[in-house]
Amino acid sequence: MSRIGKIAGVTLIELLVVITIMMSMLGLVGGQVVSSVEKARAQTEVIMVFNIVKKASVKAFATGNRVVLDFSANQYELIVDDHLQSSRQFEFVTFTDQQIYIDRNGLPNSYHLDARVRGQFKNLDFAPFFSSFGFSEQVGSHADP
Repeated sequence: MSRIGKIAGVTLIELLVVITIMMSMLGLVGGQVVSSVEKARAQTEVIMVFNIVKKASVKAFATGNRVVLDFSANQYELIVDDHLQSSRQFEFVTFTDQQIYIDRNGLPNSYHLDARVRGQFKNLDFAPFFSSFGFSEQVGSHADP
């Protein structure tokens, strides 16, 4: 017996199999996508810390005032002449309690900052930035606490 008006289409079972395969693939890849996004946001925050130190150095040099960067927990504070200028909290970067003093010439007393980025210890090194301007890290500090 042959059908004259045969209807072509997808059965419900075939549709469920395709949806199941797609959801399985999404489950495998989805976690890595979220992890990659968090990693990129953490890298952005680390770059932001470098920019904060650079801007504080320029501010100290331009104004002729001593600048203090106070890092603690997940935030920093920029202090110029004992007045809070700015602060920011970070989501992925945390710090041990540290201060960087930048003298009026724009040179910091420390070229390193200890931080945890997404739970991993990192030693942020600012020396390459300052060496590009002809300043090298010395044993003694440039700025007085």
